[in-house]
Amino acid sequence: MNPVRLASLTLLAMSVRAAALTIQLDYSYDIANGGNFFGNHADAKASLEAAAADLSTAITSSLAAVPMDVFTATQSGATATFNWSLEINNPVTDGFDVFNTFTLPANIVTIYVGLRPLTGNFLGQGGPNGALVSVSANGSAGGIPGAVATAENASNAVMPRSGGPVMFTFNDTIGPAAYSVAYGALAGTLVFDNDTDNIGGIDSEMTLENYWHFELGTPVTAGQFDFYSVALHEMIHAIGFGTSETWDSKASGTTWLGINAIALNGGSGTNLITTDGHIRSGFMSTRLSDGAMQEVVMDPSLLSGTRKTLTEMDIAFLRDLNYVPEPSTAALLAAAALLLTSRRTTRPPAPCAGKSCRHS
Repeated sequence: MNPVRLASLTLLAMSVRAAALTIQLDYSYDIANGGNFFGNHADAKASLEAAAADLSTAITSSLAAVPMDVFTATQSGATATFNWSLEINNPVTDGFDVFNTFTLPANIVTIYVGLRPLTGNFLGQGGPNGALVSVSANGSAGGIPGAVATAENASNAVMPRSGGPVMFTFNDTIGPAAYSVAYGALAGTLVFDNDTDNIGGIDSEMTLENYWHFELGTPVTAGQFDFYSVALHEMIHAIGFGTSETWDSKASGTTWLGINAIALNGGSGTNLITTDGHIRSGFMSTRLSDGAMQEVVMDPSLLSGTRKTLTEMDIAFLRDLNYVPEPSTAALLAAAALLLTSRRTTRPPAPCAGKSCRHS
């Protein structure tokens, strides 16, 4: 078998219901290969939506709604405002589209999907979409710190979504006031390679059909790469795995500091991760679907002719990213039994457009 190339806004979409979180797929950028690729490839779309449904079902914690994107406070003759906008990484052009106003329903993360040529040894790319914040404060200098603090608190009560990872925190000052405002999982982007032979341009239909295994209901054909496996891996990057501030806070070189993954790894986080935001290559864990051992979804590579589904270690990392609540003792026993049976606009650093998965 050949190793792979994996790689690493509300808006309209096809959504898949789940226990708590819903990964919502948005096809508005689906213009590659003559347009409406997923509309014309029902098998690829079904695999993509199955990956979204499986990930949604695994994440049983909740994300709060974002009912507003402007937070204003007035105090002692001063007014401060934090005005947020959503920055979408266009999956087709790799540029950015900014939505100056937006709201998000509870328990929804929208992922924008599309195809474009990817250079090098990559199957796909996935990453979170960012947010920009414009901060203003005016009026009485003595009142500005209080107004900024009140508006800051209002923003931080909403934008991090009360669950999941923190994606980024803006720390800055305006006038005499310092502020720190964060945002959580808002949206993501997922891209699949459609220049699989790396000769430039877009592959023909025959080339794509020979390269990708789109069908979910059949074993992966030798020499083809599984569309479902790549979709699942990149969606997990899109919600913060290897791509969030919370990840960075728990990663130290190749050592992971999150307690759940450490516990599942016999008490050690040493050499558990890679420096580019993956579980170390070749790590084996118990598959959720049937208890068999499998290479984790979130290691850096995929073999042709194989399919990956979620494992216990993948879930342990999601738990460390604040997505999956700690299981109760009863749930652990049940699982064991089952196995036995001024105005300033600030922005985060330039996005990396997701994490990349490559040949081992």
